[in-house]
Amino acid sequence: MLDLIAKGGPVMWPIIACAFVSAAIIIERGIYFYCTGINYEIFKNGLIEKLKTAVIHDIDIEKNVSGSKEGFFLKRLMERFSVLRWNRSQYVKTVKVFSENITTGTRSREEALRRTGSEEIEKMERYFQGLSAISHVSPLLGLLGTVTGIIASFNVISQMGGQVDVAALAGGIWEAMLTTAAGLTVAIPTQLAYLYFEKIVAGRVNRMSYTITYMNEVLFSGCPDRGRPCEGTAGEKKDELFTHETDIEEIVKDEVC
Repeated sequence: MLDLIAKGGPVMWPIIACAFVSAAIIIERGIYFYCTGINYEIFKNGLIEKLKTAVIHDIDIEKNVSGSKEGFFLKRLMERFSVLRWNRSQYVKTVKVFSENITTGTRSREEALRRTGSEEIEKMERYFQGLSAISHVSPLLGLLGTVTGIIASFNVISQMGGQVDVAALAGGIWEAMLTTAAGLTVAIPTQLAYLYFEKIVAGRVNRMSYTITYMNEVLFSGCPDRGRPCEGTAGEKKDELFTHETDIEEIVKDEVC
């Protein structure tokens, strides 16, 4: 490996640096998305059931860490990690913000949801620009190394008075092409990871929007009085309806752009 890097010339070192940075970002983002990801279908079913039975002002679907010491250590550790993933989920945070602002009025609730959505999207898209930059710069660095290598090869031929040594010329071009191969090797997986992470973010943003929609449908539909909050359980009486027909999906999805 070190021999190939040396043959590729000085441009190989920035390409190697890009490779390490890209790998670090991919690993960090992979861990982040795993630690904040939960099964949305299980979450949705639990949320709908909770909305139908819980008191409106006390909607809380966060999981608490059990103090039980039964079972193996590894089992307890996995349970605690599962609780941590649940409570760090963007969906759970959306429900928490919604329930905390359920009686503050339409505008305040929308602003709180917008702020939370923006913060969570920013966290999810952290370092994405770095991946995008590496996927675009790495092939250019490889091309630069190839061009400089070919220039050096032809410079040797010029110094030899035009007497072409095919073996020397082929060896010089072979070494020059190493940088192009290295740049593409770094850029391709980086671009694929970037597209994959973007897909994850888009899916979670959509599900955050769906979560808000579910809560609006269950809590606010059919409220007899639009001017003030209703009291009681979610299945019996409803909170105030939005004064204006607001597309809740846009509150979160607009931030993606």
